[in-house]
Amino acid sequence: MESAKKRKATRWTVGIAACAVLAVGLIALNRDFPASPPSSQPTATATAKPPIMGKAAVNIDGVISEVSADGKSFKVGDLWVTVTPETKMGIDGPTAGEPSEELLQKEFKVGNIVSGFTTDDVSTGKVNATRIYNNMAPRQ
Repeated sequence: MESAKKRKATRWTVGIAACAVLAVGLIALNRDFPASPPSSQPTATATAKPPIMGKAAVNIDGVISEVSADGKSFKVGDLWVTVTPETKMGIDGPTAGEPSEELLQKEFKVGNIVSGFTTDDVSTGKVNATRIYNNMAPRQ
């Protein structure tokens, strides 16, 4: 009787272990597959010219708290940003509109909202702007 109970317990243990191994294997094999199949296949005309979509890289963003005497440098948070002759202004690309004076003012003023990008290390606290996307006065 004692050996029958041991055999029964061993069979249950082996069965549970086998189920666990199968479950882990199924999860590992199905990791790369989508949860549901795609609903429709794209047509040849849809893939001929895909829409242009993307996001601009922004690592200069905030409200100008201080502007240098020459007006070419400004402070956003703890970061001093210098605008050089190589700095590009506005957004470019085939779908970009013309920059308006409302969104891209010529002068940097305290209180203006500015966003842009730099290739320099922002942790240094002082960078040269690669591109300024907008420089606009806050809404009144």
